[in-house]
Amino acid sequence: MDTNGVDFKKLFNLSGRVALITGAGAGFGEAIALGFAEYGCDVAAADLNFDAAHRTAAQVAAQGRRSMAIRVDVSKPEEIGAMADATLRELGAIDILVNSAGISQHTPALELSVESWDKVLDVNLRGTFLCCAAAGRFMVPKRRGTIINFSSIAGVVGMGRGNNAYCASKGGVNSLTKQLAIEWANYGIRVNAIAPCQFLTPGLREVMADKQFDPEKLMQTWTSGIPLGRVGEPHEMVGPALFLASDASSMVTGIVLPVDGGFLSR
Repeated sequence: MDTNGVDFKKLFNLSGRVALITGAGAGFGEAIALGFAEYGCDVAAADLNFDAAHRTAAQVAAQGRRSMAIRVDVSKPEEIGAMADATLRELGAIDILVNSAGISQHTPALELSVESWDKVLDVNLRGTFLCCAAAGRFMVPKRRGTIINFSSIAGVVGMGRGNNAYCASKGGVNSLTKQLAIEWANYGIRVNAIAPCQFLTPGLREVMADKQFDPEKLMQTWTSGIPLGRVGEPHEMVGPALFLASDASSMVTGIVLPVDGGFLSR
């Protein structure tokens, strides 16, 4: 504890807070939900796959924290509203929002249908905005809250392999994050984003299983662009998310934090 009475041991403590996490059934969302629970946070685990959300919620409950599972399609505004209402009704607050729900896309631009473009943008960008707005309606009157959006290195640089809609969606998440950080700063709400490189999530494994790619060559391509020489593991996202969610980052808002093994430093 310093002379101003700050207890540094409690900087990462999330006790008494409620996190609403989309995409919580697997990958980043699941890892973050379990990590937050270890630091005292109650969790609403939301996912398109309700069974997966329920498994995550059960693991949170096993740690002695309050939890609930919610099925949500973040491309549907009415389901997002219902998700927020259910969280408030059952857990009493939304102190932290983590937008980790998302989909990928690997279709060359000249072959990409408007419907496929819209689906990626609806989930990754519009869904992120609508979830932020749903949580913001609770956070603004309370004058506190923390939002973590999931971007990607693909929101900063082109990735090739037909990632056009995905790159556009994540670039939009970056701009949205900065805008909301400024718009809601006067209300004590911090809004930040995380930009991962390739991590061994279920989504990445799906890409590797896509027959249009050679998985070994694909992995070599990914790791050759990451200075640390490997892809990430989902549990390695817990630390960065915990930092942004907690009082340890109380003066941090409007940033896009690369968690990329040095990819964007090249």
